Amino acid sequence: MIQNIAQTIYKVLASKKFFYAIVALLIIQAVWLALTVQYPQAFDESYHFGIIQVYSHQWLPFIPTEPAGASGFGDITRYDSYMYHYLMSFPYRLFAVFVHDLPAQVIFMRFINIGLFVGGVIFFRRLLARFNISAALIHVALLLFVIVPVVPSLAATINYDNMIFLFVPILAGFALSCATSIIKNKTLPASSFIWFIAIGCIGSLTKYAFAPIFIGAIVYLFALWIFSHKKSQILKSIISSFKTIKRSTQIVLIVALVISGGLFLGRYGGNLVTYHSFAPDCADLNPLSECLNYGPWARNYYLDQQVHLTNPPYDPAIAIYPFSWIKDMIYRLYFTINYDFVEYSPLPIPYITAWIIGGIGTILSLVFWRKILRVDKRLLLLISMMVIYVGGLFYVNFTEFLHYRTIVAVNGRYSVIILPILFVLIGLAYRRLFQLLFKKRATTFLNIFAVIVLLLALQGGGAATYLLRSQPIWYWQYQPLDDFNTSVKNAIAPFVVQNDIRI
Repeated sequence: MIQNIAQTIYKVLASKKFFYAIVALLIIQAVWLALTVQYPQAFDESYHFGIIQVYSHQWLPFIPTEPAGASGFGDITRYDSYMYHYLMSFPYRLFAVFVHDLPAQVIFMRFINIGLFVGGVIFFRRLLARFNISAALIHVALLLFVIVPVVPSLAATINYDNMIFLFVPILAGFALSCATSIIKNKTLPASSFIWFIAIGCIGSLTKYAFAPIFIGAIVYLFALWIFSHKKSQILKSIISSFKTIKRSTQIVLIVALVISGGLFLGRYGGNLVTYHSFAPDCADLNPLSECLNYGPWARNYYLDQQVHLTNPPYDPAIAIYPFSWIKDMIYRLYFTINYDFVEYSPLPIPYITAWIIGGIGTILSLVFWRKILRVDKRLLLLISMMVIYVGGLFYVNFTEFLHYRTIVAVNGRYSVIILPILFVLIGLAYRRLFQLLFKKRATTFLNIFAVIVLLLALQGGGAATYLLRSQPIWYWQYQPLDDFNTSVKNAIAPFVVQNDIRI
Protein backbone atom coordinates (compact mmCIF):
# COMPACT_ATOMS: atom_id res chain seq x y z
CA MET A 1 0.00 0.00 0.00
CA ILE A 2 2.68 2.49 1.05
CA GLN A 3 4.84 1.51 -1.90
CA ASN A 4 1.98 2.10 -4.34
CA ILE A 5 1.34 5.53 -2.84
CA ALA A 6 5.04 6.35 -3.10
CA GLN A 7 5.13 5.28 -6.76
CA THR A 8 2.14 7.48 -7.51
CA ILE A 9 3.81 10.39 -5.76
CA TYR A 10 6.96 9.85 -7.81
CA LYS A 11 5.03 9.81 -11.11
CA VAL A 12 3.30 13.05 -10.18
CA LEU A 13 6.51 14.77 -9.07
CA ALA A 14 8.37 13.66 -12.20
CA SER A 15 5.67 14.70 -14.68
CA LYS A 16 5.89 17.71 -16.97
CA LYS A 17 2.44 18.79 -15.78
CA PHE A 18 3.84 19.13 -12.27
CA PHE A 19 6.56 21.41 -13.58
CA TYR A 20 3.97 23.47 -15.46
CA ALA A 21 2.09 23.78 -12.15
CA ILE A 22 5.30 25.06 -10.49
CA VAL A 23 5.71 27.71 -13.19
CA ALA A 24 2.03 28.64 -12.91
CA LEU A 25 2.37 29.00 -9.13
CA LEU A 26 5.34 31.32 -9.55
CA ILE A 27 3.52 33.42 -12.15
CA ILE A 28 0.35 33.70 -10.05
CA GLN A 29 2.31 34.83 -6.99
CA ALA A 30 4.48 37.30 -8.89
CA VAL A 31 1.64 38.76 -10.97
CA TRP A 32 -0.45 39.33 -7.86
CA LEU A 33 2.45 41.17 -6.22
CA ALA A 34 3.20 43.16 -9.38
CA LEU A 35 -0.41 44.29 -9.70
CA THR A 36 -1.10 45.05 -6.06
CA VAL A 37 2.07 46.21 -4.28
CA GLN A 38 2.64 49.94 -4.21
CA TYR A 39 5.69 51.48 -5.91
CA PRO A 40 8.49 51.43 -4.94
CA GLN A 41 9.09 48.00 -3.49
CA ALA A 42 11.90 47.61 -0.98
CA PHE A 43 14.39 45.79 -3.21
CA ASP A 44 15.82 48.98 -4.75
CA GLU A 45 12.96 49.27 -7.22
CA SER A 46 13.02 53.08 -7.48
CA TYR A 47 16.80 52.95 -8.01
CA HIS A 48 16.61 50.54 -10.93
CA PHE A 49 13.54 52.11 -12.49
CA GLY A 50 15.16 55.54 -12.22
CA ILE A 51 18.29 54.44 -14.09
CA ILE A 52 16.13 52.77 -16.76
CA GLN A 53 14.42 56.13 -17.26
CA VAL A 54 17.83 57.83 -17.61
CA TYR A 55 18.90 55.37 -20.31
CA SER A 56 15.59 55.78 -22.13
CA HIS A 57 16.78 59.18 -23.36
CA GLN A 58 19.72 57.80 -25.37
CA TRP A 59 20.48 54.99 -27.80
CA LEU A 60 23.99 53.95 -26.76
CA PRO A 61 24.92 52.34 -23.43
CA PHE A 62 27.45 55.07 -22.62
CA ILE A 63 26.67 58.07 -20.43
CA PRO A 64 29.52 60.59 -20.89
CA THR A 65 28.35 63.05 -18.24
CA GLU A 66 26.01 62.59 -15.34
CA PRO A 67 22.48 63.82 -16.21
CA ALA A 68 20.86 66.49 -14.06
CA GLY A 69 19.05 65.03 -11.07
CA ALA A 70 20.78 61.63 -11.33
CA SER A 71 23.11 61.99 -8.33
CA GLY A 72 20.79 59.83 -6.25
CA PHE A 73 21.90 56.83 -8.31
CA GLY A 74 25.61 57.28 -7.60
CA ASP A 75 27.88 57.87 -10.54
CA ILE A 76 26.43 56.10 -13.56
CA THR A 77 29.02 57.28 -16.08
CA ARG A 78 31.45 54.51 -15.01
CA TYR A 79 28.83 52.23 -13.46
CA ASP A 80 29.88 48.61 -13.82
CA SER A 81 26.35 47.11 -13.74
CA TYR A 82 24.47 49.00 -16.41
CA MET A 83 23.42 46.40 -18.98
CA TYR A 84 20.07 45.56 -17.33
CA HIS A 85 19.07 49.19 -17.23
CA TYR A 86 20.18 49.82 -20.79
CA LEU A 87 18.34 46.79 -22.21
CA MET A 88 15.21 47.44 -20.15
CA SER A 89 15.11 51.03 -21.37
CA PHE A 90 13.96 49.86 -24.83
CA PRO A 91 10.64 48.24 -23.81
CA TYR A 92 10.14 51.07 -21.33
CA ARG A 93 10.60 53.86 -23.90
CA LEU A 94 8.27 52.06 -26.33
CA PHE A 95 5.56 51.66 -23.70
CA ALA A 96 6.05 55.20 -22.37
CA VAL A 97 5.26 56.64 -25.79
CA PHE A 98 1.67 55.41 -25.45
CA VAL A 99 1.17 55.29 -21.67
CA HIS A 100 2.23 58.16 -19.41
CA ASP A 101 0.70 56.85 -16.19
CA LEU A 102 3.48 55.95 -13.70
CA PRO A 103 1.71 52.99 -12.03
CA ALA A 104 0.97 51.48 -15.46
CA GLN A 105 4.62 51.91 -16.50
CA VAL A 106 5.82 50.30 -13.28
CA ILE A 107 3.47 47.33 -13.63
CA PHE A 108 4.52 46.87 -17.26
CA MET A 109 8.20 46.77 -16.28
CA ARG A 110 7.40 44.40 -13.41
CA PHE A 111 5.76 42.03 -15.88
CA ILE A 112 8.92 42.00 -17.99
CA ASN A 113 10.92 41.13 -14.88
CA ILE A 114 8.52 38.30 -14.13
CA GLY A 115 9.17 37.02 -17.64
CA LEU A 116 12.92 37.12 -17.05
CA PHE A 117 12.58 35.20 -13.80
CA VAL A 118 10.20 32.59 -15.19
CA GLY A 119 12.66 32.13 -18.06
CA GLY A 120 15.36 31.52 -15.47
CA VAL A 121 13.31 28.76 -13.81
CA ILE A 122 12.68 27.11 -17.19
CA PHE A 123 16.36 27.24 -18.14
CA PHE A 124 17.38 25.92 -14.72
CA ARG A 125 15.15 22.89 -15.30
CA ARG A 126 16.70 22.32 -18.72
CA LEU A 127 20.17 22.68 -17.26
CA LEU A 128 19.61 20.32 -14.33
CA ALA A 129 17.93 17.74 -16.61
CA ARG A 130 21.24 17.41 -18.49
CA PHE A 131 22.81 15.87 -15.39
CA ASN A 132 22.07 12.39 -14.08
CA ILE A 133 19.35 13.71 -11.78
CA SER A 134 15.74 12.52 -11.68
CA ALA A 135 13.00 14.83 -12.87
CA ALA A 136 11.19 14.33 -9.56
CA LEU A 137 14.14 15.68 -7.56
CA ILE A 138 14.55 18.65 -9.92
CA HIS A 139 10.85 19.51 -9.65
CA VAL A 140 10.81 19.25 -5.85
CA ALA A 141 13.84 21.52 -5.65
CA LEU A 142 12.23 24.08 -7.98
CA LEU A 143 8.92 24.00 -6.10
CA LEU A 144 10.72 24.58 -2.80
CA PHE A 145 12.54 27.41 -4.53
CA VAL A 146 9.49 29.26 -5.86
CA ILE A 147 7.82 29.17 -2.44
CA VAL A 148 10.76 30.80 -0.67
CA PRO A 149 8.98 34.06 0.31
CA VAL A 150 11.60 36.41 -1.16
CA VAL A 151 11.53 34.67 -4.56
CA PRO A 152 8.09 35.83 -5.86
CA SER A 153 8.70 39.27 -4.34
CA LEU A 154 11.98 39.60 -6.22
CA ALA A 155 10.45 38.28 -9.45
CA ALA A 156 7.77 40.98 -9.23
CA THR A 157 10.28 43.77 -8.64
CA ILE A 158 12.13 45.92 -11.17
CA ASN A 159 15.59 44.65 -10.29
CA TYR A 160 18.69 43.48 -12.18
CA ASP A 161 18.81 40.27 -10.12
CA ASN A 162 16.00 38.95 -12.32
CA MET A 163 18.14 39.24 -15.44
CA ILE A 164 21.19 37.56 -13.95
CA PHE A 165 18.92 34.80 -12.61
CA LEU A 166 18.14 34.12 -16.28
CA PHE A 167 21.81 34.35 -17.29
CA VAL A 168 23.12 31.87 -14.69
CA PRO A 169 21.58 28.68 -16.17
CA ILE A 170 22.25 29.89 -19.73
CA LEU A 171 25.93 30.44 -18.90
CA ALA A 172 26.10 27.10 -17.10
CA GLY A 173 24.44 25.40 -20.08
CA PHE A 174 27.12 26.60 -22.50
CA ALA A 175 29.84 25.75 -19.97
CA LEU A 176 28.36 22.27 -19.59
CA SER A 177 28.44 21.76 -23.37
CA CYS A 178 32.10 22.74 -23.38
CA ALA A 179 32.86 20.48 -20.41
CA THR A 180 31.06 17.47 -21.88
CA SER A 181 32.96 17.84 -25.15
CA ILE A 182 36.30 18.11 -23.34
CA ILE A 183 35.57 15.04 -21.21
CA LYS A 184 34.20 12.80 -23.97
CA ASN A 185 35.96 13.93 -27.14
CA LYS A 186 38.91 16.06 -26.00
CA THR A 187 37.52 18.90 -28.10
CA LEU A 188 36.09 22.34 -27.39
CA PRO A 189 33.21 23.46 -29.65
CA ALA A 190 33.73 27.02 -30.86
CA SER A 191 30.04 27.94 -30.83
CA SER A 192 29.41 26.94 -27.20
CA PHE A 193 32.71 28.46 -26.05
CA ILE A 194 32.09 31.81 -27.75
CA TRP A 195 28.55 32.04 -26.39
CA PHE A 196 29.91 31.13 -22.95
CA ILE A 197 32.36 34.06 -23.10
CA ALA A 198 29.75 36.45 -24.49
CA ILE A 199 27.12 35.63 -21.86
CA GLY A 200 29.77 35.84 -19.13
CA CYS A 201 30.80 39.33 -20.25
CA ILE A 202 27.24 40.61 -20.64
CA GLY A 203 26.19 39.06 -17.32
CA SER A 204 29.12 40.72 -15.53
CA LEU A 205 28.01 44.05 -17.00
CA THR A 206 24.46 43.37 -15.84
CA LYS A 207 25.57 43.00 -12.24
CA TYR A 208 29.14 42.86 -10.98
CA ALA A 209 28.19 39.97 -8.67
CA PHE A 210 27.75 37.77 -11.76
CA ALA A 211 31.52 37.84 -12.27
CA PRO A 212 32.21 35.20 -9.54
CA ILE A 213 29.69 32.89 -11.25
CA PHE A 214 31.56 33.41 -14.53
CA ILE A 215 34.92 32.88 -12.81
CA GLY A 216 33.68 29.66 -11.19
CA ALA A 217 32.77 28.23 -14.59
CA ILE A 218 36.10 29.37 -16.08
CA VAL A 219 38.02 27.70 -13.24
CA TYR A 220 36.19 24.43 -13.84
CA LEU A 221 36.78 24.45 -17.61
CA PHE A 222 40.40 25.46 -17.13
CA ALA A 223 40.91 22.56 -14.70
CA LEU A 224 39.43 20.12 -17.21
CA TRP A 225 41.78 21.46 -19.88
CA ILE A 226 44.84 21.28 -17.60
CA PHE A 227 44.19 17.66 -16.63
CA SER A 228 43.09 16.52 -20.09
CA HIS A 229 46.62 15.52 -21.29
CA LYS A 230 45.58 16.72 -24.77
CA LYS A 231 45.79 20.46 -24.31
CA SER A 232 46.98 21.33 -27.81
CA GLN A 233 44.33 19.12 -29.42
CA ILE A 234 41.60 20.88 -27.46
CA LEU A 235 42.86 24.32 -28.44
CA LYS A 236 43.14 23.35 -32.10
CA SER A 237 39.62 21.94 -32.03
CA ILE A 238 38.20 25.43 -31.37
CA ILE A 239 39.49 26.64 -34.73
CA SER A 240 38.59 23.47 -36.60
CA SER A 241 35.04 23.41 -35.21
CA PHE A 242 34.61 27.10 -36.03
CA LYS A 243 35.44 26.39 -39.65
CA THR A 244 32.65 23.82 -39.90
CA ILE A 245 30.00 26.36 -38.87
CA LYS A 246 28.05 28.02 -41.67
CA ARG A 247 29.16 31.54 -42.57
CA SER A 248 26.10 33.40 -41.24
CA THR A 249 26.51 31.75 -37.82
CA GLN A 250 30.22 32.58 -37.83
CA ILE A 251 29.38 36.24 -38.37
CA VAL A 252 26.85 36.20 -35.52
CA LEU A 253 29.39 34.58 -33.17
CA ILE A 254 32.13 37.06 -34.07
CA VAL A 255 29.79 40.03 -33.63
CA ALA A 256 28.56 38.69 -30.27
CA LEU A 257 32.13 38.15 -29.06
CA VAL A 258 33.39 41.54 -30.25
CA ILE A 259 30.46 43.50 -28.81
CA SER A 260 30.32 41.70 -25.45
CA GLY A 261 34.10 41.57 -25.04
CA GLY A 262 34.50 45.17 -26.16
CA LEU A 263 31.88 46.44 -23.73
CA PHE A 264 33.37 44.35 -20.92
CA LEU A 265 36.92 45.59 -21.51
CA GLY A 266 35.72 49.13 -22.13
CA ARG A 267 33.99 49.36 -18.79
CA TYR A 268 36.04 47.18 -16.44
CA GLY A 269 39.35 47.72 -18.24
CA GLY A 270 38.71 51.42 -18.60
CA ASN A 271 37.87 51.74 -14.92
CA LEU A 272 41.00 49.82 -13.95
CA VAL A 273 43.30 51.92 -16.12
CA THR A 274 41.81 55.29 -15.23
CA TYR A 275 40.79 54.80 -11.59
CA HIS A 276 42.85 51.71 -10.59
CA SER A 277 39.65 49.93 -9.63
CA PHE A 278 37.12 47.77 -11.47
CA ALA A 279 34.38 49.71 -9.68
CA PRO A 280 35.63 53.21 -8.76
CA ASP A 281 34.21 54.83 -5.66
CA CYS A 282 31.69 57.61 -6.16
CA ALA A 283 34.05 60.05 -4.40
CA ASP A 284 36.67 59.39 -7.10
CA LEU A 285 34.26 60.72 -9.70
CA ASN A 286 31.96 63.26 -8.04
CA PRO A 287 31.96 65.85 -5.28
CA LEU A 288 31.08 64.66 -1.77
CA SER A 289 27.82 66.62 -1.80
CA GLU A 290 26.57 64.65 -4.81
CA CYS A 291 27.71 61.26 -3.52
CA LEU A 292 25.81 61.83 -0.28
CA ASN A 293 22.61 61.83 -2.34
CA TYR A 294 23.25 58.15 -3.13
CA GLY A 295 21.81 56.18 -0.21
CA PRO A 296 24.20 53.18 0.04
CA TRP A 297 27.27 55.39 -0.38
CA ALA A 298 26.01 57.87 2.22
CA ARG A 299 25.33 55.02 4.66
CA ASN A 300 28.88 53.70 4.28
CA TYR A 301 30.33 57.20 4.51
CA TYR A 302 28.64 57.95 7.83
CA LEU A 303 29.51 54.50 9.19
CA ASP A 304 33.14 55.14 8.23
CA GLN A 305 33.07 58.50 9.99
CA GLN A 306 31.68 56.90 13.10
CA VAL A 307 34.36 54.21 13.14
CA HIS A 308 37.13 56.82 12.83
CA LEU A 309 35.64 58.91 15.62
CA THR A 310 35.12 56.11 18.12
CA ASN A 311 38.13 53.93 17.13
CA PRO A 312 36.49 50.80 18.58
CA PRO A 313 38.66 48.02 20.00
CA TYR A 314 38.54 44.42 18.81
CA ASP A 315 34.97 43.24 18.48
CA PRO A 316 34.43 39.69 19.81
CA ALA A 317 31.47 39.40 17.43
CA ILE A 318 34.01 38.89 14.63
CA ALA A 319 34.51 35.32 15.81
CA ILE A 320 30.82 34.47 15.42
CA TYR A 321 30.24 36.51 12.27
CA PRO A 322 30.01 33.46 9.94
CA PHE A 323 27.04 32.11 11.91
CA SER A 324 25.46 35.57 12.10
CA TRP A 325 25.89 35.90 8.34
CA ILE A 326 24.21 32.55 7.63
CA LYS A 327 21.44 33.37 10.10
CA ASP A 328 20.72 36.75 8.51
CA MET A 329 20.86 35.35 4.98
CA ILE A 330 18.25 32.70 5.80
CA TYR A 331 16.13 35.15 7.78
CA ARG A 332 16.07 37.55 4.83
CA LEU A 333 14.96 34.81 2.48
CA TYR A 334 11.86 34.17 4.58
CA PHE A 335 11.04 37.58 6.06
CA THR A 336 8.83 40.33 4.66
CA ILE A 337 9.85 43.93 4.09
CA ASN A 338 7.78 46.90 2.98
CA TYR A 339 8.62 50.04 1.03
CA ASP A 340 9.97 51.93 4.07
CA PHE A 341 12.36 49.05 4.88
CA VAL A 342 10.55 47.93 8.03
CA GLU A 343 11.13 44.19 8.45
CA TYR A 344 8.49 41.68 9.50
CA SER A 345 9.48 38.25 10.77
CA PRO A 346 9.04 35.04 8.74
CA LEU A 347 6.14 32.70 9.23
CA PRO A 348 7.40 30.01 11.62
CA ILE A 349 6.74 26.72 9.84
CA PRO A 350 8.47 27.44 6.50
CA TYR A 351 11.29 29.21 8.35
CA ILE A 352 11.94 26.42 10.85
CA THR A 353 11.64 23.85 8.04
CA ALA A 354 14.32 25.73 6.10
CA TRP A 355 16.64 25.70 9.11
CA ILE A 356 16.16 22.03 9.94
CA ILE A 357 15.94 20.48 6.47
CA GLY A 358 18.41 22.91 4.91
CA GLY A 359 20.87 22.73 7.79
CA ILE A 360 20.92 18.94 7.99
CA GLY A 361 20.96 18.70 4.20
CA THR A 362 23.97 21.01 3.91
CA ILE A 363 25.88 18.93 6.46
CA LEU A 364 24.92 15.76 4.59
CA SER A 365 26.15 17.33 1.34
CA LEU A 366 29.56 17.85 2.91
CA VAL A 367 29.59 14.31 4.31
CA PHE A 368 28.45 12.62 1.07
CA TRP A 369 30.21 14.88 -1.43
CA ARG A 370 32.05 11.97 -3.06
CA LYS A 371 28.80 10.02 -3.49
CA ILE A 372 27.10 13.10 -4.94
CA LEU A 373 29.86 13.52 -7.53
CA ARG A 374 29.49 9.85 -8.50
CA VAL A 375 25.99 10.74 -9.66
CA ASP A 376 27.59 13.00 -12.27
CA LYS A 377 31.14 14.35 -12.04
CA ARG A 378 30.10 17.34 -14.12
CA LEU A 379 28.22 18.60 -11.06
CA LEU A 380 31.59 20.08 -10.13
CA LEU A 381 30.76 22.82 -12.64
CA LEU A 382 27.71 23.92 -10.66
CA ILE A 383 29.52 23.48 -7.37
CA SER A 384 32.43 25.63 -8.56
CA MET A 385 30.07 28.38 -9.66
CA MET A 386 28.14 28.26 -6.39
CA VAL A 387 31.15 28.05 -4.05
CA ILE A 388 33.07 30.92 -5.67
CA TYR A 389 29.94 33.09 -5.75
CA VAL A 390 29.06 32.43 -2.10
CA GLY A 391 32.71 32.84 -1.10
CA GLY A 392 32.88 36.19 -2.88
CA LEU A 393 29.62 37.36 -1.32
CA PHE A 394 30.80 36.37 2.17
CA TYR A 395 34.18 38.05 1.60
CA VAL A 396 32.56 41.36 0.65
CA ASN A 397 30.17 41.28 3.61
CA PHE A 398 32.87 40.22 6.08
CA THR A 399 35.38 42.86 5.01
CA GLU A 400 32.64 45.49 5.30
CA PHE A 401 31.88 44.21 8.80
CA LEU A 402 35.56 44.45 9.73
CA HIS A 403 35.73 47.99 8.40
CA TYR A 404 32.41 49.41 9.66
CA ARG A 405 32.04 47.19 12.77
CA THR A 406 28.42 46.54 11.90
CA ILE A 407 26.59 44.18 9.56
CA VAL A 408 26.05 45.83 6.18
CA ALA A 409 24.15 44.68 3.08
CA VAL A 410 23.55 41.06 4.13
CA ASN A 411 20.51 40.26 1.99
CA GLY A 412 19.03 36.84 1.38
CA ARG A 413 17.94 37.78 -2.13
CA TYR A 414 21.59 37.80 -3.20
CA SER A 415 21.62 34.01 -2.82
CA VAL A 416 18.54 33.45 -5.00
CA ILE A 417 20.59 32.91 -8.17
CA ILE A 418 22.28 29.81 -6.72
CA LEU A 419 19.44 28.39 -4.61
CA PRO A 420 18.19 25.92 -7.28
CA ILE A 421 21.69 24.43 -7.39
CA LEU A 422 21.92 24.25 -3.60
CA PHE A 423 18.48 22.66 -3.27
CA VAL A 424 19.33 19.95 -5.82
CA LEU A 425 22.62 19.14 -4.06
CA ILE A 426 20.79 18.89 -0.73
CA GLY A 427 18.23 16.60 -2.37
CA LEU A 428 21.01 14.33 -3.64
CA ALA A 429 22.48 14.22 -0.14
CA TYR A 430 19.15 13.16 1.38
CA ARG A 431 18.78 10.52 -1.31
CA ARG A 432 22.12 9.04 -0.28
CA LEU A 433 21.10 9.11 3.39
CA PHE A 434 17.84 7.27 2.66
CA GLN A 435 19.74 4.71 0.58
CA LEU A 436 21.93 3.95 3.58
CA LEU A 437 19.03 3.82 6.03
CA PHE A 438 16.33 2.04 4.04
CA LYS A 439 18.21 0.18 1.27
CA LYS A 440 15.68 -1.08 -1.30
CA ARG A 441 12.83 0.95 0.20
CA ALA A 442 14.82 4.19 0.02
CA THR A 443 12.85 5.60 -2.93
CA THR A 444 9.52 4.89 -1.21
CA PHE A 445 10.44 6.74 1.97
CA LEU A 446 12.21 9.52 0.08
CA ASN A 447 9.06 10.31 -1.92
CA ILE A 448 6.96 10.46 1.24
CA PHE A 449 9.61 12.62 2.91
CA ALA A 450 9.57 15.01 -0.08
CA VAL A 451 5.80 15.46 0.20
CA ILE A 452 6.05 16.17 3.94
CA VAL A 453 8.74 18.80 3.39
CA LEU A 454 6.68 20.43 0.61
CA LEU A 455 3.59 20.56 2.82
CA LEU A 456 5.56 22.20 5.63
CA ALA A 457 7.13 24.73 3.25
CA LEU A 458 3.72 25.53 1.77
CA GLN A 459 2.34 26.38 5.20
CA GLY A 460 2.44 30.09 4.51
CA GLY A 461 5.38 30.04 2.13
CA GLY A 462 5.76 32.11 -1.01
CA ALA A 463 3.66 35.24 -1.47
CA ALA A 464 1.42 34.13 1.42
CA THR A 465 4.08 35.44 3.81
CA TYR A 466 3.82 38.89 2.24
CA LEU A 467 0.02 38.81 2.26
CA LEU A 468 -0.29 37.75 5.89
CA ARG A 469 2.35 40.18 7.19
CA SER A 470 1.26 43.13 5.05
CA GLN A 471 -0.74 46.23 5.90
CA PRO A 472 -3.28 47.94 3.59
CA ILE A 473 -0.91 50.89 3.03
CA TRP A 474 1.53 48.55 1.27
CA TYR A 475 -0.78 48.27 -1.74
CA TRP A 476 -2.00 50.62 -4.46
CA GLN A 477 -4.73 52.66 -2.83
CA TYR A 478 -7.68 51.30 -4.79
CA GLN A 479 -10.65 50.17 -2.71
CA PRO A 480 -11.75 47.08 -4.69
CA LEU A 481 -8.13 45.86 -4.62
CA ASP A 482 -7.85 46.49 -0.89
CA ASP A 483 -11.10 44.62 -0.28
CA PHE A 484 -9.90 41.66 -2.38
CA ASN A 485 -6.57 41.41 -0.54
CA THR A 486 -8.26 41.71 2.84
CA SER A 487 -10.75 38.96 1.94
CA VAL A 488 -8.01 36.59 0.78
CA LYS A 489 -5.92 37.36 3.86
CA ASN A 490 -8.85 36.68 6.21
CA ALA A 491 -9.65 33.46 4.35
CA ILE A 492 -6.19 31.87 4.68
CA ALA A 493 -5.12 33.33 8.04
CA PRO A 494 -6.93 30.72 10.21
CA PHE A 495 -5.04 27.91 8.46
CA VAL A 496 -1.53 29.31 8.89
CA VAL A 497 0.58 29.53 12.05
CA GLN A 498 1.70 33.15 12.33
CA ASN A 499 3.71 33.46 15.54
CA ASP A 500 6.64 35.87 15.34
CA ILE A 501 9.97 34.08 15.31
CA ARG A 502 13.65 34.88 14.97
CA ILE A 503 16.41 32.31 15.32
